[in-house]
Amino acid sequence: MNKEKKFFTLIKILIFIVIVIVVVIGIIVINKKKDEPLHNEVVNNTNTNEIDNNIYYKELDDGTKVNISPKLNEEKMYNGLKFYNFSLFSKDGMTYLIADVTNTQSLDLSDYTNIDITFYDGNNNKLESVNGVIIPLKASESTQLKVSLMFDYSNAYDLKITEHLARNSAEN
Repeated sequence: MNKEKKFFTLIKILIFIVIVIVVVIGIIVINKKKDEPLHNEVVNNTNTNEIDNNIYYKELDDGTKVNISPKLNEEKMYNGLKFYNFSLFSKDGMTYLIADVTNTQSLDLSDYTNIDITFYDGNNNKLESVNGVIIPLKASESTQLKVSLMFDYSNAYDLKITEHLARNSAEN
């Protein structure tokens, strides 16, 4: 009888452990499903022109802020160069901009092209400008533009590309 009692006690303990495991797994699955609509809402929100609370970035788990402004990612033209496929992100206080650039002219660009890239917030206030340089490009040839800025400008709403103007030292 003593062996029988131990056997049933062991069975009860095993059943209890299985029930606890099933409940824990169920709770984990339910919590993951609760998080998914929020993630989908952020991703779907990137297709709108106005993002909630003028926040134009999403923050990744590692702290990187990735710009999601649809206005910033619109194709831009400057002097026969097409700028597209923008990627603006900040990490550890530095902001990085990467964009594809194509020479849309029928003529080769034999010289380097200096440009100014100016970032704007949602109220069209200037945030910062940075100089960029495009390598010489043959007609229809493409390259990538890569620039970096000190500080975090990941929340920019838009950017404009203009002729590079030399700044004098008196300018603030």
